[in-house]
Amino acid sequence: NFKLDLHTISRLLPNTVFEKQKFAAITMRIGQPTCTVLLFTSGKMVLTGCKSYIDCVIASLHILYLMRSNFPGVIFNIAEVKIQNIVGNADIQLQANERINLERFYSDFNVFCTYQPNMFPGLIYRPTHLNIVLLIFFSGKIVITGAKSMCDVFKGWEQVHDCICSYKERITSCVAAVEQ
Repeated sequence: NFKLDLHTISRLLPNTVFEKQKFAAITMRIGQPTCTVLLFTSGKMVLTGCKSYIDCVIASLHILYLMRSNFPGVIFNIAEVKIQNIVGNADIQLQANERINLERFYSDFNVFCTYQPNMFPGLIYRPTHLNIVLLIFFSGKIVITGAKSMCDVFKGWEQVHDCICSYKERITSCVAAVEQ
């Protein structure tokens, strides 16, 4: 089993960080397409921040080019590019005097939620019938994660949108003053 020498690679490749005692992979930043790459001794890479599947493939090819250029005679190939997690954003676009009542949402769906506002300002909603996880904020901003395809994102959002919107409420002047 061939293992990559991450220490040597990190000294030769640009925009890399390798601190073995903190993390067992090289962290590389790429400018075009913008993403971060984690390269492990096994040769596997994890790419984060890519805006599309094509960007992921292009970034993979860029790393492949860098490896081949800096290590002539060593054969590097890309075996497979697989999407593990798609992250999306949604915005219910509330009025200035509206918010999502996360406390009431949690009360109604607590079996599927985690909500600890003193630890994290959003409610984490894991609907069991969908392949997504939602981070819902009182501002109406929502992060959709855990999807393996864009179909999962759109189908999941379509199924939860109306439910989340039903928890919109007007902010009274007392509450608005406290939250600011």
